[in-house]
Amino acid sequence: MSFISRFWRYSLDTYGGAPLLLTVTLIQLALLAWVIEEGVRARAERNAPGLSADARRTRAAHRAELWQKHVRPMALTMMLLGPGLGLGMSTLLGALGMGALGDAMGTQAAADALASTMAQAYREISYAYFLMVGGTFPMLLGPVIVLAARRLDEDGHDARGGEPDEVLLHTLKSLLAVSEAQSSRAQQDAARTHALLEQTATLLARRIAA
Repeated sequence: MSFISRFWRYSLDTYGGAPLLLTVTLIQLALLAWVIEEGVRARAERNAPGLSADARRTRAAHRAELWQKHVRPMALTMMLLGPGLGLGMSTLLGALGMGALGDAMGTQAAADALASTMAQAYREISYAYFLMVGGTFPMLLGPVIVLAARRLDEDGHDARGGEPDEVLLHTLKSLLAVSEAQSSRAQQDAARTHALLEQTATLLARRIAA
């Protein structure tokens, strides 16, 4: 219970900055855990003897699609949101602490009141440093998540036939080969038709001459 009450007091003292940064960091850790879990699962599927190649490619493509469309955008968003929140809240608390400290220095107050005001001001300044440093954790976790998911991207590219440019090039080559085959077949048909017409014309000419 003391931990909850202390966390609640920190939340109030930081104007909600501490729980926001904690939420962002926990989201980043959850995304990192998902990437690690899927990487371990993908490795197990690659070594599974009872899994067919088509099923393995389908799962790899689905996993890569989830990463590229949902997990990676969320990870990059949290990576940018964490430092922004930390810097903004630390600036707010630092300004409030320095303002309170300046007011305490410029007023004629009793020693107890002055000490209490200065303690509150220094506490707000220390919270400002805490939020500024805490905002860097999501920024550091973002590249770790992207690097850990590199194998998921590679498996997805392999399942779809390679990189998008390579897939497009392979498709164009296939279409070109089909077009050439159809053109060659059309030329052969035209040659046979021409030969048949020549034979027909020769027969008609012989009949007319006879």
